[in-house]
Amino acid sequence: MPIETYLLEQLSAFRRAGTLSGAAETLHISQHALSRSMQKLEKELQVPLFLHGRNRLHLTETGKIAADYADRILQMQNEMVSLLQSYERSLKTIAIGSCAPGPLLMPVAFAQSFPGKTITTELNASEQELIGSLKKEALHLIFLSHPYSDELTESRFWSDEHLFISVIPAHPAAVYSNQGVSFRDMDGETFLMNRSIGLWNAIVHQYLPHSRFVLQTDMEALETVVNTSTLPSFATDLANRLYQNRFRNRVLVPITDESACMSFYAVYLKKNRKKLSPWLLNETTEPAKKGATKGPKKK
Repeated sequence: MPIETYLLEQLSAFRRAGTLSGAAETLHISQHALSRSMQKLEKELQVPLFLHGRNRLHLTETGKIAADYADRILQMQNEMVSLLQSYERSLKTIAIGSCAPGPLLMPVAFAQSFPGKTITTELNASEQELIGSLKKEALHLIFLSHPYSDELTESRFWSDEHLFISVIPAHPAAVYSNQGVSFRDMDGETFLMNRSIGLWNAIVHQYLPHSRFVLQTDMEALETVVNTSTLPSFATDLANRLYQNRFRNRVLVPITDESACMSFYAVYLKKNRKKLSPWLLNETTEPAKKGATKGPKKK
């Protein structure tokens, strides 16, 4: 006869607590109920599991072995449940991670490629963590700032992204909307900026060492502040496709430094190539062929 799981859980709890009272408190049941359960387990196993001392129970050597097996069985059950639930979610979900916001701003393209599936996204400036999540299959597709491939993974170029300064028409930099400005030209200015911009955060802090940054927690908050402020902010060509009508009376000025351009590579497990093929084969999901989009050039 199969042993009921609750009996194994109670045996395991008794071994951890060392006493009936402690185990009963942990399990939120009475000592009497726990004692009956342990008697039932002994009857089903047809072996003694406990020594009855003065006012206390002790596990026999056989009982200790039984508790070891109980722990292992419970662990295997938990692993089975976790694995099955994770696998079921993977059938219905495409999880995407990126080192910067740009690739995550194309939800329509992903939704069109994977109809009926839930698209989840994760922004993480640590590319090593993204790779780790990909290999553990917590993510199905990641975007890095460089090619990456090994025996498990492969990558393909997806798009370049160019950084711009967004200023009001009266700002001195506005007249350079065609030829652009350098980071050095803008260093020392105070910028409005979204708190979550991935790798771009390190770049703007490195190349604008004398600037201050007024951080906003999300795009809605940033939109409100930008539309009522004279301070410059940042934009990219990818983000502008999505938010071009949300920021009023702003002039976009390209930053001419080479570091103001980031290339993105889609990375995935080779074994998931078929699963991702609707997106990989859809040319409309690749917004810019490498070198095809004219971006700012270094002065």
